Amino acid sequence: MTLRPLLPGEIVVAQALLERTGQPQWSALDLSALLVSDMEDGGMGSLQFHSSKPYREYGRTLAEGWFKDVDNFPVQVALNLDTDDDVYELDSWKVDFSPRRRLPKTKADIVSDPAELA
Repeated sequence: MTLRPLLPGEIVVAQALLERTGQPQWSALDLSALLVSDMEDGGMGSLQFHSSKPYREYGRTLAEGWFKDVDNFPVQVALNLDTDDDVYELDSWKVDFSPRRRLPKTKADIVSDPAELA
């Protein structure tokens, strides 16, 4: 497992999702200080946040959003927390199961409802 900082586009996605919560503790999270590892998901771009905890598992989804990839297929992104409410995953799922080819450039590119992508 190779750890790395979030890429600029990943920060855009995570910030957009954190701001959607409307909760100050999440929008104040310093994303540049976090390390992630790429998950084995067929190139869809899911990430797991690094933690010093020896064992972690999914607890709940904090926020979700959608954007269009360059081929116009929708991509769902979700910020997941572990059972202790710490950031756990930035999950990315492309509806046709193909590899994601780009990240959104701005937070405005990420919508709440996939119907808004039409």
